Amino acid sequence: MINDNKTYNCPCCGEAVIDEPGCYEICPVCGWEDDPVQSTDPDYEGGANKMSLKSAQLAYNTSK
Repeated sequence: MINDNKTYNCPCCGEAVIDEPGCYEICPVCGWEDDPVQSTDPDYEGGANKMSLKSAQLAYNTSK
């Protein structure tokens, strides 16, 4: 999702800090690397991030 500042929400933490989705940008808030494979398959472990997107979202939300 895009906001008025032309940034996209991080798939992990949801903060609007990603300049272009799927370009392996690292979120400055949660450290998630925006991997298009993991965004498409949130259960996939490996690739740019060791844990799956679902696991990372759960870990981020429980650490708040």
